[in-house]
Amino acid sequence: MSAEGKGAAVLRYEDIEVGRKAGLDVTLGGELIDAFARLTGDVNPLHVDDAFARDKGFPGRLAHGLLVGAFFSAIAGTLLPGRDCLLQSARFEFKRPAPAGTRLRLEAVVARKVDAVRTLVLDISARDPEGNLVLSGRLQAGVRP
Repeated sequence: MSAEGKGAAVLRYEDIEVGRKAGLDVTLGGELIDAFARLTGDVNPLHVDDAFARDKGFPGRLAHGLLVGAFFSAIAGTLLPGRDCLLQSARFEFKRPAPAGTRLRLEAVVARKVDAVRTLVLDISARDPEGNLVLSGRLQAGVRP
């Protein structure tokens, strides 16, 4: 995807209906977790050291919660509402940890439209293959004309 927004959906605010959904499948591989740790500086050993995480009772190192949350920026900016999106707020509730290697299904659903300010409220969720909720929350996104 380029800086010009090629590859991002171009949806008109007026055409987006409450209930519309968009989703993304992601795998939280070790290289991705390492890159996020380097980028953010969050090198907590729960995220970067398998042995440390196992000593704390986890099956291995864990993905950062905000790494999972960051993918919702990709959903909003490329899928729903897409190219003309400007995120205004995000709220995340971390329900359970996601060990390295976990595959997640992320979904955003339009819960409400605020026509006066061309804003969408999106309910978001991330679930593991067993359907367990890993993250839930809400995004608010303006749609530029």
